[in-house]
Amino acid sequence: MTTDVGPDALQILANIPLPLLLINRVNEVAYANNAAEDFFGRSKKKIIGISAGEILKFTDNVMMRLLDFASGNISAQGTGIKTRAGVIYSDIFVSIMADHPDWRLVIISPRHGGRAQTGELDQAGAQQAIGAPAILGHEIKNPLAGIKGAAQLLARKVDAGAQALTDLIVTEVDRIARLLDQMQSLSNAVPRHLEPANVHQVIERAIRSVRAANRALPEISINYDPSLPDVLMDQDAMVQILINLVQNAVDASDNQSDSYVGITTRFVMGGEYRDAGEDKRLVKLPVEICISDNGPGVPPRIESELFSPFVTTKRDGQGLGLAIVRKLANQMNSRILYERDIPAGITYFRLFMPVASNGNLK
Repeated sequence: MTTDVGPDALQILANIPLPLLLINRVNEVAYANNAAEDFFGRSKKKIIGISAGEILKFTDNVMMRLLDFASGNISAQGTGIKTRAGVIYSDIFVSIMADHPDWRLVIISPRHGGRAQTGELDQAGAQQAIGAPAILGHEIKNPLAGIKGAAQLLARKVDAGAQALTDLIVTEVDRIARLLDQMQSLSNAVPRHLEPANVHQVIERAIRSVRAANRALPEISINYDPSLPDVLMDQDAMVQILINLVQNAVDASDNQSDSYVGITTRFVMGGEYRDAGEDKRLVKLPVEICISDNGPGVPPRIESELFSPFVTTKRDGQGLGLAIVRKLANQMNSRILYERDIPAGITYFRLFMPVASNGNLK
């Protein structure tokens, strides 16, 4: 541990009822609390000093890669962790420490009855875990409220060095609660009300929202096709999609000396998808909305997981924005694609949508 973390702070961490690890700058465990000893079936002496990958043995290879390479916060639900007692499915929260940005705090919330009998969670099981807001609310939010209250009480009694950790605990509890709220939105399966709408008017609504949320915003290059017909959409869901995509483009290009964000609409001939109904008919998606930027793009190692929950390249991101974008797009019978023009240094997110006159309105 660093010398500025005193015994009071360690006592706070020791008494947190969820397994907790501190990972240092060289990816080794620098601290484990009492609950971590019980969870992993090892004493602190056997845990402290080993590499994070040696103790956090995830059954999901994506989580293993994120633990090794991700530079921001990581959150995952229903992830299997190999322990001496078997595989235990848990909700994982990995956070960058504010005062030590090269250190990470790992909080593990084991699921009740979550020990695997055989195998790993399949895709359907993973989706069920993501879509269980009632279980999440009961098993995570209630204990988190207790942790927050205890940290606030302890903050009144500890020294300044320990108070930094109590503040961190309160901040992280609030962040995890917000994450759970977003997960509930992700799991919401309420059908979308689709109606004809002018796509350019909806884009302008989203741009106004993004401008209001950013003090400084690069000039957005707009190239609309005025001949486009009305598009079949849920306007509120569409605004949310566009806000997420435009804000991502703004964030990605923020560190560029010549920041560029572009929005283009056009009519295309090739867009289509296979309907999930019994006839499996091809549905045309001839309207394309393209959001582009000159940011660094997505690391190749996570391209295939880009629209999955809890995958993010942002240091303070939750990894739910693009997952929600894909969910909302699918609910509107639309599709979202990511492309990277490496020679030009441009990232594209292309949204393909049905027109209101093509017989898709049901």
